[in-house]
Formats: sequence, structure tokens, C-alpha cells
Amino acid sequence: MSHIFSFEWLLIRKSGAFWGTIIVLPLLIGFSLYLGSERTAQQKETINKLRVAESIFYENMHIQLQAIERGEEEVSAWFQNPANPLVLGQFGDAGRHIFLEPKPLAALAAGQLDIMPYYGRVTLTNMEVLRDNALENPFMQVSGSFDFAFVLVWLVPLFIIVMGYNVISSEREKGTYALLQSQPVSIKHVLVQKMLFRFILVLGVIILSLLLWSIIFGIELFNIYGLQLVGAITLYAGFWFILCAIFNLYQTSSAVNAVGLTGLWVIFLLIIPSIISLIVTSLHPVPSRALWITEQREIQQAVQVEGDEIFDLWVVDHPEEFVEGDTPQFYNTWIRRFVWAQTTAEREREAERQFEEPRERQAQLASRLRILSPPMSLQNWLERKAGTDTERLRGLENEMRAFQQEWQEFLIPRFRRLEFFTSEELTQIPKPN
Repeated sequence: MSHIFSFEWLLIRKSGAFWGTIIVLPLLIGFSLYLGSERTAQQKETINKLRVAESIFYENMHIQLQAIERGEEEVSAWFQNPANPLVLGQFGDAGRHIFLEPKPLAALAAGQLDIMPYYGRVTLTNMEVLRDNALENPFMQVSGSFDFAFVLVWLVPLFIIVMGYNVISSEREKGTYALLQSQPVSIKHVLVQKMLFRFILVLGVIILSLLLWSIIFGIELFNIYGLQLVGAITLYAGFWFILCAIFNLYQTSSAVNAVGLTGLWVIFLLIIPSIISLIVTSLHPVPSRALWITEQREIQQAVQVEGDEIFDLWVVDHPEEFVEGDTPQFYNTWIRRFVWAQTTAEREREAERQFEEPRERQAQLASRLRILSPPMSLQNWLERKAGTDTERLRGLENEMRAFQQEWQEFLIPRFRRLEFFTSEELTQIPKPN
């Protein structure tokens, strides 16, 4: 093996494919990791800014309420009173932000972050998903971000094909194939060792570049996640080198090998994903977004029409949570709004099931069919490890809904009973986990 490796090194270092690989591939990896580290840093900066602003708001509310309790300050309007549950949970900067924190490998795959948000704001009646790139060019959002996942899944196979498509066929074309056959070792044995050398070379370039750029850009890979990533890269590169070896076993020219391997690249990365998408959308069609928006509007309009009836029924069912008699005007207005908002949310959740169930079945079927394309499987694995996959980002809304329920259960009952907070109780306001 060492004999073949030494001669293979003398041969390959004179080829343009080798120098193109060891120069261009590290630069592509470095550029992708730079963009990924910048993207992750921006996410962390956004999250920190919002957390600080949120903390300052409630700290100011606490300080103001302490001053009011000491008689040092007065408020002239109900919406300025920090003891009012409505002020603490609904108006101005009130509310809590829910975040999907970047995972350790977040810099490696942008995933669906181009089109789906990773944080949102919850108040008593609203769930607002927020974006820090809402003004980006729509074409850029459709085409996606340049990231390490793209380099690994899409571009690395092309470098491997260039390095391995003519390992044996070039021997025939140069007239040295007969010399190889005269040696006391089989052609298959020579092919395996020559391919193994190129595999080690390309894999070494990828991993060394990944580790070097990760250190430069502060991406932490010296952990279990980095080990898993190296394992995934090794398997993926090995898959494409095996395909190259198979093509080299047949008595075909280098041109045929190149066309055949490029065709497999097109099949695995373009045709199979398109077929899978067609299958899942045909078997489990999801109603159009326009239909869902129309249904939402119909629900909201129905609640407005039935507003008084809905509120009267709620009062009958919850007499202990409603203060009658001489109450402030804001109380009479907002207690109705809360009842209507709760009714609207319940009806929308029922209607949403007809949209969510087909989408979930689509995701399950796509997950099973993804095994037909190793590039698709690797892309999905990278996005899940990076925390930028569709499933996690769609889970933001569920997290927001769960916390909104906790937020409402803490604040609305006190508002309904017109029980205002003390400065000590203000520290007990819920925070997202």
C-alpha cells in the first residue's frame, strides 16, 4: 500500500484537479463558515438586545411601583399604572419574547432561517413572530444562503468526481494499463488502494479546513457534535468515492465515467428530491394559504357578530371571575376583548387542524423517502444538528402558544378580579424557560 500511495502522490500532485481541490475547496469552506458565524452572531446579538430591553422594561416597572407605594410618585391614567395586570402584560413593551437559541452547529447550516423566524413576542392577546431580515431581497430568500451544508452536500461531490472519475480509465488512455496488469496484484486491488489514497486526501482537506476555519471564526467543534460531523463527512465522502470506484471497474472511457457520475449527482441532488416533493404533495395535499387566511377572517368576523352573546355566556359560566357594579371603563372594554380573543383562538385552533395534519403527514412521508437520496439525508441531518430545520422552526409557534397560556393564566384572572400587583409580586411574573 505504501508503494502505491507514494507513486499515486507523485502522479496526483502534477494534476490540476489536485491543486484545484486543495486551493478552492478550503476557500469555499472558509467563506461558508465565515457567513455562518456572522449569521449566528447576529442571531445571538438580536436575542441579547431583546432580552436586555425586556429586562429593563420590567425593572423600570418594578422601580416605578416601589416609588408609588412609598408615595413618591403618582399616576394620572390607568395605562400608566405598573400595578395593573393589563399594563404589565399587553401594552407598549410589555410581554415576553420566545427564542430558539442557536445550537452548537448553527453556523454550519442556514436551513430554513431565510424564510422562517426564530423568535417572537407574546402578549395577552397576540402572538407576533418577528424577523430581523424582513427587508431582504425575496430572490435571495428563495435561492437560500451560502453555507457549509451547501458546500458539503452539493459541491464536495463534484470535487470527488473530478478526483476519482479516471483513476483506472486514464491508465488505459495513457497506455499504462497493460503495465498495471503485468504486476503481481489484481487491478481491483490497485483501484481500491488508489481510490483510498484520494479519499484520505480529500477527506483530510475537508476536515483540516473545517477545523482550521472553525478555530479562526470561533465555532466550537472540539466536542461530541464535531465528532459526529466528522463521521457524517467521512460516510458521505466515502459514498461518492465508492461510486467513482464502481465506474472505474468497467471498461469505459474517462469521458463516459465523468458523464455518468455527473448524471448520478443530478439524480441524487435534483431529480430524486423533486420526485419526493411531487409524491408527498400529491398524496397529502395541503389547503392553500389563501384558504386559511380566508377562514381566519371568517372566524374573526363571526366572533365580532356574536360578541355580546359570547360574552354573556362566558359571564354565566364564570360568575366568580367577573366584577360587577361600578368598574373602570378600561375594565369593561378589555374583559370583553379577552373573552373574544380566547374564543377566536379556540376556533382557529380547531380550523388549523385541517392544515396541520396534511403537513405533518407530508413531513413523515418525506422523512421515510429521504433515504433514497444520501445528499438529502445529510442535508436534513445537518439542519437538525444546526437547529435550523423546518420542524424546529415551526415549533416556535407551539412554544409561543404554550407560554401565552401560562402568561394569560397568571395575569388575566387578576385583571378579571381587578386585583393589582404589589412590588414584591411583580418579581413573580413568568419567564420563558
